[in-house]
Amino acid sequence: MIVEQVKTRLKQIEDRFSQHQRLGDELERLRDVVKDLERVVVARVSGGHPPATTPTEAAKPSTPARRAAAPARTPRGQNKAKILGALKGRGPMTASEIAKVTGIPAATVSTTLTKMARTGELDKAARGYTLPR
Repeated sequence: MIVEQVKTRLKQIEDRFSQHQRLGDELERLRDVVKDLERVVVARVSGGHPPATTPTEAAKPSTPARRAAAPARTPRGQNKAKILGALKGRGPMTASEIAKVTGIPAATVSTTLTKMARTGELDKAARGYTLPR
């Protein structure tokens, strides 16, 4: 009975975390759009052309071939949860070691690890990453 209560509470926490993650991602996208818009406005006011930038996700053209080739997306927070689970109870691990354990592509693991270390969710070890002490 206690195990079921803990599982239920864990699911509630994961759902809330997922909601917050989506809001954070949306905020990041909005900031990118504002930066792009600001560059265009400044360029028009100064009479020049806006500097070349890479298009944001919202501005990227969406072709049927591009959509068909895109891999299926993992639900928000799931990669992070898998990475934390892989590190739990173990010593420092590299991105490739975590990728092998979790089945997540190494590039995705590497990017996620870097972000998590920057936010303090993980510690960078001499070789790899570890949970904070």
